[in-house]
Amino acid sequence: MVWGLLLTLFTGLSFLIGIGLLNKSKNKENITIFTTSLAFTIILGLLIGDLLPEIIEYKNVFLIIPFIIGFGLLILLDKLVPHHHHNHKEHNDNKKEHIEHLNHIGIITILALTIHNLLEGLTLYSVTINNLTSGILMMISISLHNIPLGLQIGNDLRKENNNLLLILLLVFSSVLGSLIVIIFGNLNTLIESILLSLTFGMLLYILVFELFNEFKLSFKKKSSIYGIIVGVIVLLITLIF
Repeated sequence: MVWGLLLTLFTGLSFLIGIGLLNKSKNKENITIFTTSLAFTIILGLLIGDLLPEIIEYKNVFLIIPFIIGFGLLILLDKLVPHHHHNHKEHNDNKKEHIEHLNHIGIITILALTIHNLLEGLTLYSVTINNLTSGILMMISISLHNIPLGLQIGNDLRKENNNLLLILLLVFSSVLGSLIVIIFGNLNTLIESILLSLTFGMLLYILVFELFNEFKLSFKKKSSIYGIIVGVIVLLITLIF
């Protein structure tokens, strides 16, 4: 039980590693471009290589409903979260508007990833109590995803108290998943499939309507290319584990 809790905690703390690496960086503009491309690549790989195959395995056509709900929920949050209408005028002259847009992306990304990490924490804990070695390998795989996402989140969010609370929620969501297993046992197949489909809808919205708008404007720049390359390397490493 202790190892299961520790490993799920570390996957959450790996977001803070990414945020910490960002804070040591001096060139914020290049970091913004790099982290956006990196996050775009990682989330795309997460959707296609991880979530989608798992959802298909359930062979339940009705999972389109939680997918639509997840997608629609972020459309609603798009209206409720302090927002942007970011048009990228002439070389991002409107800096305040650009910062608002990045902050908006950071908030909704945290909300979507919190649900995803809760599920990962639940799975990781279950794997670890049955086989510690498998749990460690899975923890490494999850953390390799989370560190670059932490870079993106840290880059996007402004340092406000409510944002710090959101980061804490994200960091401890994996532990919450393990606590659910301890208290209630594993989620039944139906609930797990619904949460996966809900998360898929939310992350797809972030990828298409938020990150892609930032990514397409700078994908030819070196920092963006480096972000894509690092993202692909991370995804390939996680496939090994």
